[in-house]
Amino acid sequence: MSESLTLLKGYRSLGLKGEFRGEVSRMIDLHADRHGNCVGTYLELGTTTEVVVIGDRGWARYDDKRLEETRSFAKTYVPDKLAAVEEAVEKARGKYVEYPARQMLQDPGLILCDPGRAFAKVPGAVSSAEETGNPRIKGGERTVQLTHGSGGDEVSVHVPEKGGAVPRGIDFTLGDAPVLLELGDYDEPVRVKPPSRADIVSAEEVKGLDAFAE
Repeated sequence: MSESLTLLKGYRSLGLKGEFRGEVSRMIDLHADRHGNCVGTYLELGTTTEVVVIGDRGWARYDDKRLEETRSFAKTYVPDKLAAVEEAVEKARGKYVEYPARQMLQDPGLILCDPGRAFAKVPGAVSSAEETGNPRIKGGERTVQLTHGSGGDEVSVHVPEKGGAVPRGIDFTLGDAPVLLELGDYDEPVRVKPPSRADIVSAEEVKGLDAFAE
C-alpha cells in the first residue's frame, strides 16, 4: 500500500473517474495535472457540465437541462429575479462561461482538478494495511483493496492482485465527502486548449445564473 501511495503522490498527471459524494453526489470524469490543467465532465442530478481549466482561467459549459432547471428554480423561488435569470440562461446556452480558476475549483468535486490539493491529506506511506472488501475484476484484471485508518481518515487503494502496486483506484474522504475513484492515464499529457473566443461568455455577463447573487 505504501508503494502504491508513493506512486500516486508522484504522478505528474492522471485520470480520475468516479463519485464525489457531497451534499449532492457528482460523477466525475477528469484528466488533471499538477500544472493547473484539467479537462472533463461532471454529472449532477442528471445534468452534465463540461469543464476546462488552464492555469488561472477556467470555463464551464452547462447543458440545456441544467439551464432549464436554473430557470425553473428562479420562477418558483425568486420570481422577482426571473427576468435576469432568463437573460443569463439564453446568453449561456451552448457557450462556455469563463471564471477565475480558483472560483471554479471551489465547486464541490472540482477540487480534483488540483491533484496536489485533492490528495494533500492522503498519506504518502502507511505503517499497516489490511485487505478489505471483495476483489474486483475490470478489463480482465483482478484487483484487491488495501485499507489503512478508520472513519474520516480511512484510505483504501485498489491494486493489481498480481503485477505491482500501480493504484487502479482510491477511496478516501475529501472534507466531509467520501470520494471513490478509478485511476488511469498516469503521466499522460493533459491535452487542453481554451474554447474559441466566439464560444465564451464571461461570468459577469451571466451572473444571473446565480439567482441569489446581488
